[in-house]
Amino acid sequence: MAYQQQPPYNNQYGQQGQGYYPQGQGYPQGPGYPQQPASNVGWAPNVGQQYQQPQQNAYTPLNAGVPPTMNYHANPNNAENGDDNKYSGAFSDATIRAGFIRKVFFMVTIMLAVVAIFSSIPFYSTDLKLFVRQNQYLYYISYGTFLVTYLVLMCCESVRRSFPGNLIATAVLTLAIAYMTMMICSMYNLQAVMLCFVITTVVCGSIIIFASQTRYDLTSMMGYVFIFSMVLMVFGIVAIIGSLAFHVRWLYMIYAGLASLLFMVYLAIDIQMIMGGRKFEIDPEDYIFAAIQVFLDIVYIFWMLLSLIGGSRRDD
Repeated sequence: MAYQQQPPYNNQYGQQGQGYYPQGQGYPQGPGYPQQPASNVGWAPNVGQQYQQPQQNAYTPLNAGVPPTMNYHANPNNAENGDDNKYSGAFSDATIRAGFIRKVFFMVTIMLAVVAIFSSIPFYSTDLKLFVRQNQYLYYISYGTFLVTYLVLMCCESVRRSFPGNLIATAVLTLAIAYMTMMICSMYNLQAVMLCFVITTVVCGSIIIFASQTRYDLTSMMGYVFIFSMVLMVFGIVAIIGSLAFHVRWLYMIYAGLASLLFMVYLAIDIQMIMGGRKFEIDPEDYIFAAIQVFLDIVYIFWMLLSLIGGSRRDD
């Protein structure tokens, strides 16, 4: 392709300028102009000509043009630092998750200890046991307090994550559950309560160890568990009506057995959500939510086992 020299032009002040060439009329040549490149590869003098990418020489390093601070291959000493930066985020996440797990289980231990202390109170005195059993309105007050506090903590993220309001609400919920458990335990003799306590401890401990060590993702079964929960809820309503109206006790016993199995599955799912690394996991900032869920799973298992095992050992 030949390039024609363009004549000088007069600017608006009447002065001649050199080096001007209208767009699309070629690259100027002659004295005072830059030397024409040997080929048109890598540049496009005309608008209509397509730009061609220059070929990379065989000896050109792959990391050419990369700043030394971002090129770990340019400096071998930075390779180790690059690996540290690569895994520093994962290490930070693992550290946060470990602290979250410790905090959750510490809170659950304290909450269960409060419930155990309250549950043992009726067995110290016969008069106290009769007082708890006769004043059932306190049970309904405790149940209402628990329900309101639970809904506030679960539905209001601002309350659940604000200190110290979240701890105060959790303490109120724990005391309400503790009194309800004390009321339920007062209906049974000491042997039935202790037997259920031992069974609940062994079963829940085994579930926690299994859920934290197994590779099977139980959180992926949330849909099936929800469907079973809805079916069991309807069956429970029928069982309670049959037990109260028609004195069909065995129907409620079946419901208590199925409900205890269901809450064992919920406990395993909640443990995996706390451990993290599964399809669903709990955010480390929601330690109150996680602690309450595990606490209620264990308490519900104890209640259902007490209804199932202690049914023939009621202290009437």
